[in-house]
This record gives sequence, structure tokens and C-alpha cells, in this order.
Amino acid sequence: MRKFTFGGGIHPLSDMHEGKAETRGREVIAFAPDQVVIPMDMHLGAPSVPTVAKGDTVLLGQVIATPTGARGIPVHASVSGTVSDVGMRQLVGRAPSMCVVIDNDHRDEWVKLTPLGTVETAPADQIIPAIQQAGICGLGGACFPTHAKMTIPEGKVVDTLIINGAECETFLTADFRLMLETPDRVVQGTRLAMRGMNVPRAIIAIEDNKPEAIDTMREAIKGQSGIELAVMKTKYPQGGEKYLISSLLKREVPSGGLPLDAHVVVLNVGTAAVISDAILDGKPLTTRIVTVTGAVKTPSNLRVRIGTSIQDAVAFCGGYTEPPARIFFGGSMSGIAVPDDTMPITKANNGVVALTEKQAVLYEESPCIRCGRCVRACPARLNPFQLKAVLDVNDDLVEAERLHIAECCVCGACSYVCPARRTLSSTIKAARDVIAARRMAR
Repeated sequence: MRKFTFGGGIHPLSDMHEGKAETRGREVIAFAPDQVVIPMDMHLGAPSVPTVAKGDTVLLGQVIATPTGARGIPVHASVSGTVSDVGMRQLVGRAPSMCVVIDNDHRDEWVKLTPLGTVETAPADQIIPAIQQAGICGLGGACFPTHAKMTIPEGKVVDTLIINGAECETFLTADFRLMLETPDRVVQGTRLAMRGMNVPRAIIAIEDNKPEAIDTMREAIKGQSGIELAVMKTKYPQGGEKYLISSLLKREVPSGGLPLDAHVVVLNVGTAAVISDAILDGKPLTTRIVTVTGAVKTPSNLRVRIGTSIQDAVAFCGGYTEPPARIFFGGSMSGIAVPDDTMPITKANNGVVALTEKQAVLYEESPCIRCGRCVRACPARLNPFQLKAVLDVNDDLVEAERLHIAECCVCGACSYVCPARRTLSSTIKAARDVIAARRMAR
């Protein structure tokens, strides 16, 4: 069987580096905490505006914030109970976030739900609006509002939908378990997305280190017209949109462009599954599967309510094996370090990884030896050592932009392979953030 791949990237040296062994055999367990802290800015786009006040009683799935802007999506209560606070909190971003805090009454009383029908009978022109109303955004980590991604602008043509089951990031097995346990939901969501966009072809893409998921999804798509399965070589960062498109279709997304410019839309398998929930059951996005692993007593895959704290999720897993030196949202390659474990899990977070002192050690960087390993590893075909040089010497953002810093996906592959332990990825990310902030301020 042909296995697809892309240029650049890295191969995990062993399962010790991949970190998936601890949780790949763990079935998903549902967990609801006593309290949730739900941010209004979980998605890319303008933050939603709260519609509830302290003391209000809310139902599970009730709209607690309304959208603003073209990319806006509503926010829903992930538990039923009482609103105990509405206000600003410092989370992982630079600026504080508006949050709604709900004390869970553990009754799980749902707001009235309105399904659209079956995969075949749901009105095609109502699928994308229903996805927006359900508050769905990309569950692969980027959190781009799904309705905006699926709305094809006039003059654009999309001929292929890619369902991303790569889950190439270290430690994470949430998507793997989703495909094993509820493959029908992934397929139903894929078919609904195809109908909503009027796209004739879909490819479900899975890396070859997930043979059980490959077999399960292959069986699930039997008899489904237009849906095929592609097996990819295990390589990081295979799950990046541009690299999936390059691997599977041999098309290039132009510099500064979007997958739409290559006639493609890419959705995560988790996103496909919640599309199914929204259309077939009328349920908004209130939960997600999260891998909780590392220095925890029982590494697990949990279906958590949006707004669950890291602290509560880890406690459900038996607590820490030792005080963690560092905690990440996401895997260890491209994850975001959090200040403490009180941070809430949002729609964007597919993993919580707690690292020990030994695992989180920071090495002192030494001078670049011009070996070129970072260049070979870069999937975006950049020169990471050159970018770091212009940023270290005089913080030359203009020159960094000329060297196409915007094309960096911040995957961390360059830092991983660097024998001199250069802080390539973090330096580039910091510069990208400054450039983005300046553009937003204009």
C-alpha cells in the first residue's frame, strides 16, 4: 500500500520520545468537575460577549455568550448550575480573558435541543449555520471557527475535504481513541460537511503508527460514496494543514494563502465528530476529549467539560506522581507552557502533559555549527539558523519577514534536531507574535 508523506519533518526516535504508549490503550472516560471556568476568547476571532450575570441559573448547552464579527461563535454552558462569577481572569494569553464561572449542580439538565435530521435529510443549506450556532471551532488546536472555514467564498472552488487523523504531536492519543471508539460519528460528520459544502471527495488521513484506527475507519467508510482512507508515514508535523495537502494531493498552499487556495478544506477528526453531534442531536460543543499524561498516576483520555481546570482533570487521574516542573497544553513539541494547573481546558486544548524536573530540563545553548540539520527538518523549507541570527543580533523583524518568518508553523522540529541546543523555535515564535501584534494595532 502506498504511504503518503511530505518533505522535511522529523521521525520520533522511540516511543519514549513519542510518549503515546501510556494512553493509547486507555478508553475515553467522561468527567464533570464541580466548577467550570469558560473563557469567551477560545476561538480565533473576536471574543464572544457574555449574556449571563452572577447568580443566574443556566442549563447544559445554554448560550452564555453571543458572537461578534464574521468569525464569531456563541459560547455554551458546559454544565447546568449557577453562574458564580463573570469577569476578567489572567489565563495563558498576554491579556486577561473574560470568563464565565459556573458551579455545577451535577444534574446535567439540557436546554431544549433541535436536531436537523439525518445525514441524508438534514437541509444542506442549514448545515453550516447550525455548525456556527453550535459554537464549533477546530479541535485540532488552531481553533479556527469551523463555519468560516467551510464557507467557500465566491470565486473559490473546493474539490476535496481532508479529515485529519494524523495526531502527530507527541504524547497525544485523544484522536486515536475517538477513531477507535466512535468511528461512525467521524464518518457522519464527514458526510455532513461534504453535503454542507457540496464537496464530492473526502480523504480521512491517518499515520501508519495507528493500525487499529486505520482498520476501524476503513471498515466504517465501506459503502460511503466519495470517502476514502489514506495511510501516511509517521512523521512530525504531518498533521499541519499545508503538509497534509502536500502529502496527499501534491498541491502547494501559496505563501500567505489558505488551504482554500489549493481547493481544499481540512477538518480534524474531532471536529467532524462534533459536527455530527450538532446536526444529528442538536448538541452544541460543550465537551472534548483530552489526553492527560506525563507525571500523573493514571495517564488517561478524558472527555471533559469545556472549562474544566487542569487541576481537576489531574486529580481525577489520581494526582501527580511528583510535583511537575512544567505543564503543557498540547504535546511537548508545539504545546504551550501554562503558569499553573488552575488554567481551564478550552476547545483548543487536546492534551495536558505534566513533565518532571528531569524531563523539563533546559539545556544551555552553544554556538551554531552550521550543520544544516534545522534546514533539512523544516517542513516550511525555511532557514531557521538564519532567522535566529538576524533576530539575535539586532532584532531585525524586517529582515525576518523577508526571510518568510510568517511561513513558520512553530512545530519545533528545528530545535529538536539542533545539536547545539539552539532556541530556534521559541525565538522565531516570539518574533512572529510581535509582528502579528503590530499588524493588529495598525
